[in-house]
Amino acid sequence: MKNLKIYYACIAIVAMLFTSCTQEESTPRAGEDGDVASISLGAVLSDLDRQGLLKQAIPECSEDAPAYARIVLTHDLGAVDVVIPINFDGTTFFTDYDDELEIPIPAGETTTSVSLTDFWVYAEEPGETTMPIWVAPKEGSDYENFVNDALPLNFELRAGSKKYVDVEVLCFDDRDVNLYGYQFFDLIPVPLIKFCLFGNFCPSEDGRHYVAGYSVTVWEGDAPEGDPIYTDVTNDVSMDEGTGDYYSDPLCFFLPDTEGTDTYYFEISIASTDEYEADNAGEVILEGSITDDEIKLFYNEETGAMDYYHFSYGCGDDNPPPFTDPNDTVERYKACLKEIGDSDAFGFSYLSLIGNEFTAQTWVPFMEPNATTPQHIHENASCDDAGGVVWPLDLEGGGYPVSDGSGSLFYSRTWTLTAAQIATLGNLENRTINLHEDAEGLPVISCGEYDSY
Repeated sequence: MKNLKIYYACIAIVAMLFTSCTQEESTPRAGEDGDVASISLGAVLSDLDRQGLLKQAIPECSEDAPAYARIVLTHDLGAVDVVIPINFDGTTFFTDYDDELEIPIPAGETTTSVSLTDFWVYAEEPGETTMPIWVAPKEGSDYENFVNDALPLNFELRAGSKKYVDVEVLCFDDRDVNLYGYQFFDLIPVPLIKFCLFGNFCPSEDGRHYVAGYSVTVWEGDAPEGDPIYTDVTNDVSMDEGTGDYYSDPLCFFLPDTEGTDTYYFEISIASTDEYEADNAGEVILEGSITDDEIKLFYNEETGAMDYYHFSYGCGDDNPPPFTDPNDTVERYKACLKEIGDSDAFGFSYLSLIGNEFTAQTWVPFMEPNATTPQHIHENASCDDAGGVVWPLDLEGGGYPVSDGSGSLFYSRTWTLTAAQIATLGNLENRTINLHEDAEGLPVISCGEYDSY
């Protein structure tokens, strides 16, 4: 377990003695169709004093009184995700009566199995920016040892009963949200964007391709700093019993998508599977930052369908930007292409220089269909005054790339440069790229300024 930064306070067990908060009603005979049983839950602050942790630096817990609980549970006939007011009788807190917590009993049975998976307590009704004040930690989390019973809580519920369940909670600090066993977006209400990856593995460049096993760690920002929002999330590579083939679904991540540009830093590590052994299992093979704007290029604007980032390790292929091999000594540059005028030519341009191998890639998914698009690297660092052409980004056989029938343009070309040509390119961090509507170079439909990454 990592060294913990403990941010709970006001830690004491509150003896929760519950009184019925249900209306007077007749109790159905157990086992009949339509039988139900009701649940009430209480938030018990964990007693860390018995753990000897009160001697550590612990800030004060929120002075706000609990007013609402969000409860997520499953039972034999379905699931419940509900926000319920919390009552206080002067001594104890307990959830109010709510018909959402009247759990149906399967026909012909007298009990049903219930699993409480999530429990958060709020000082006000949860909204778009409301933070919980108490949270019940989950099994497998860094904080599971600070309660007697971490979630999930599993129990049997009998028809006609009114069951009361204590739930141990810890004071919540959003700086350490992952240590409770939740992803930050489970508790912090922000818009999300989905990003998926899929990988291949080759034991040698001329060897066969395997479905890759890999793990991913993700941070917010453009560097691996602070607490990750995902840690060592691993894809599942399984064998199809019918065909004998190994397969894996893409590994997907939900990332915070706030106003403005959001950046996320990824580390992808190779892993062994039942099909192959990787000599360097656990080694980071790709890393780098990606923005929400780049992720949005993986979505089809009309259908909303999402493509995934496909990488290959050991297969002799240059992986697509923006992620790179940390062992490469490569100069890499990226420009966000911004539309000019009525154009829809939004996208990204990537440059890399490995020795004298110069590669340029342009990705513009939403523009005019079947359009020839001249593009050039220009001498100045600002789109306000791009200056003259330094390098044409043309096709090897001549001419310029053409968008496909859906208006998507993907261009990639590699040159082997002379020393004079490298000098002509100069410092690529001081260059811009222009996309044009016609071969004459006018008008400019998109421009981007290169930065190293």
